[in-house]
Amino acid sequence: MIKLPTRRQWIMMLYLPIHLLWYFILERSVTTDYYPISCALDGLIPFCEWFIFPYFLWFPYMVAAGFYFLFRDDEAFEQYLLSLFLGFFICTFTCSVFPNGQDLRQAGHDTNLAAQIVNWTQAFDTNTNVFPSMHVVGAVCAAYAITRSRRLRPKRWLQILNWALCLTIVCATVFIKQHSVLDIFAGVAVSVIAIVLVNKGLMSRLLTGLESRIDRKKRR
Repeated sequence: MIKLPTRRQWIMMLYLPIHLLWYFILERSVTTDYYPISCALDGLIPFCEWFIFPYFLWFPYMVAAGFYFLFRDDEAFEQYLLSLFLGFFICTFTCSVFPNGQDLRQAGHDTNLAAQIVNWTQAFDTNTNVFPSMHVVGAVCAAYAITRSRRLRPKRWLQILNWALCLTIVCATVFIKQHSVLDIFAGVAVSVIAIVLVNKGLMSRLLTGLESRIDRKKRR
């Protein structure tokens, strides 16, 4: 029997369209007038087009974790979604008040399929709104939630593969020149902040308060 999402879970998931709308508005509005993010380490990292494949695993990695928790582990689902969305909120808010981008992309790489996919990716994915990296936040929050899940924690090989995939996705962002190393450091910091706040119960209490307000409005 398929388990349907609870009202509490639906309320959490309502932030997703808000985030997507906010992000696409930023992508359209921040195009040329931005602060360039870079550091000396970026010049030491070679371009490697083959990292485009783990780079694109980011989306199915997060979605697969979310659907598994939704139907199999309510506690992990709440921890995952709250930390993920709080991390995304911090990232989009930062980009809103501090328009940023990177000028690290390298043109002319079309020697193989992977390089052509990189070129295609850069054609639709702008080089702005990179600090902190939402790619990093998503990967770290997913990896931590999989590690913390009571159902998945005992599966040692799964945990090894989990963190190996997370690390590869994070590295992919700089090897295909989508992000600066500074974006990674900032993304990890945001992930830690979000996870700590969620583990302390702050976001859960806010969610409970929102549920109570909805109940009071229904009773009126």
